[in-house]
Amino acid sequence: MSLLEGVTVAVAGMGPMGRGIARVFRAAGADVIVSDLTPELTQAGVDAIASESEADGEPVTVAGMPLTDAVARADLFIEAIVERMDAKASLLKAVAQAGRPELLVASNTSSLSIGEMGKEFGDPARVAGLHFFNPPTKMRLVEVIAGAATAPATLARVTALVEAAGKTPVACTDTPNFIVNRVCRPLYYEAQLLVMQGVEPAVVDAAASGALGHRMGPLTLLDFTGLHTHLASSETALREFGDPKYRPIPIVRGLVRNGMTGRAAGRGFYDYASEKPREAIARVLHPAPAESTGRVAFTGPDAPASDLEGADVVVYSCGAPSESGLARIRELLERAPVVVDSSDAGWVEQLPDGAAWARVHQPEGAGPFVEVVVDPVAGIQPGPAIELLLAGLGAASVEVPALPGLVADRLAHCMANEAYFVLEEGTADADAIDTALRLGMNHPIGPFEHVRRAGVGAVHASMRSMRDAFGDSRYRSSALMRRESAAAAR
Repeated sequence: MSLLEGVTVAVAGMGPMGRGIARVFRAAGADVIVSDLTPELTQAGVDAIASESEADGEPVTVAGMPLTDAVARADLFIEAIVERMDAKASLLKAVAQAGRPELLVASNTSSLSIGEMGKEFGDPARVAGLHFFNPPTKMRLVEVIAGAATAPATLARVTALVEAAGKTPVACTDTPNFIVNRVCRPLYYEAQLLVMQGVEPAVVDAAASGALGHRMGPLTLLDFTGLHTHLASSETALREFGDPKYRPIPIVRGLVRNGMTGRAAGRGFYDYASEKPREAIARVLHPAPAESTGRVAFTGPDAPASDLEGADVVVYSCGAPSESGLARIRELLERAPVVVDSSDAGWVEQLPDGAAWARVHQPEGAGPFVEVVVDPVAGIQPGPAIELLLAGLGAASVEVPALPGLVADRLAHCMANEAYFVLEEGTADADAIDTALRLGMNHPIGPFEHVRRAGVGAVHASMRSMRDAFGDSRYRSSALMRRESAAAAR
C-alpha cells in the first residue's frame, strides 16, 4: 500500500508547476484537490491536468475547489503561485484560517525564505519547502528545505511523501536559491561574462555540452527560462547575500531593458528569427573525424608518462607554466609537434614558440572533446599540431580565445567553488549537492565528483589563476577548498 493512499494533497496555483505537482501526487495514489484565484481558473487547471496527462499517456483527474474548501480537507498543502513574498504571505494567512491543526504546509518557491513564510503562516514548525523542478512529472529531484523553525517531524513527513510520489528528495537549509540555483549561479554568470569578453554564445554552449556533458548550454537554458526571471533572481541573491560576486551581469540588464528576454520574446542571447541555438552550435562545432588516425602521446607533470617514441603529436598536460615545464616543452618540440593541454591564464604570455595550446576533455560517457585556443589578438594560432591531435583522438572541438580558464574549466571550477561555499555554510552536504546537480540539471557528474577527478589542488589553482588574471573577488576560493587543497599538497 502506498504511503499516499488516503492522503489528500491540495495544490494552489495552476501554472505549469502547480499542474505538474498535482499530477505527480495523483499518479502516486494521493487524492488531489486544486485551486486558483477564481473558479474559472481553477476549472481551467483541472481541465489542463486531464488533457496534459492524457497526452503523456498517464491520464489522471483531480478535483477543483475554492481554496478554503480544499485546505479544510487537506493533509498536505502545497503552494505554487507567483514568486512574490507578498502574494505568498497573503495566501498562507488564508490557509492558516481554513486548515486543520495538523495540516502540513509546503512552498514550491525556488528562492524565497521558508522561515519568513512560516512566520506569515503563524506556525513555522509546520512549514517546509518542496522545490520541484520543471517539468515536475519528468524531473526526479525535489529540494526539501528546512526553515529555522521547521519541526523535524514536518521534514520527516514531507520527505516520506515526496519519496512515495517517486521523487528523490535532498535536504537543505533555508538560504537564498537553495542548492541547484545557488551552485548554478556562477555557471550562468561566467557564461554571460564570456560573451561580454567576446566569446560567441554558441561557443560557450558548445563547450559546456561537449566538454562537461551538459544537455543544454547555460545561455540556451537562460533564454529558455527567461532572462527577466534570471535577472530577478540575481537581484535577490545580491540583496540577500550582500556579496558583490552575485551582482547581475550588465549584458543581461541590457537585454531585458530592450525586451530581449529569451526564446519566448524571439531574442535573447540568440536571435531566434535568424539562427536557433542548435543551428548556431552546429556552425561553431567541429565534429569528430569519422575515425582516429595517428598516435597521440601524453606526458607532463599532471599526466602519466607514456611512450613518446613514434608519436605523431605530444600532449603536455599541466597547470600553470613553470621553468621546468617550459624547458621540457622545448625539449619535446625537437622530437614532435607539441600541444600544451591547460586552461591556466599564464600560457597566454608564456606559450613557447612552435607549441599549440588546447584543453583536452574526457567527459563522462562521451568521446573526447577539445577546446582549441585560437586568438589572433594574443598571437596564438592552432597550427598542424592541433590537426594531428584531433585526428589522433577522434575528438570534436571548438575554437576559444585565450581567456583565463578558457570556457569549460572556467564554468566547472566556478561551480565547484560555489558548491564548496554551500557545503561550508552547512546548507547541504556534498552527496546532496552532487545528487541535486545530477538530477536537477541533468549534469553527468556533480561538482564534488568533478573535483575528485580533477584534483582539489588543480581546481584551487585554477580559481587562484583566474582571480589573479581578472582581479575580481568573484574568483576567490572558499576557505574549505583552500584547506582541502593544502591537505592534498601535504
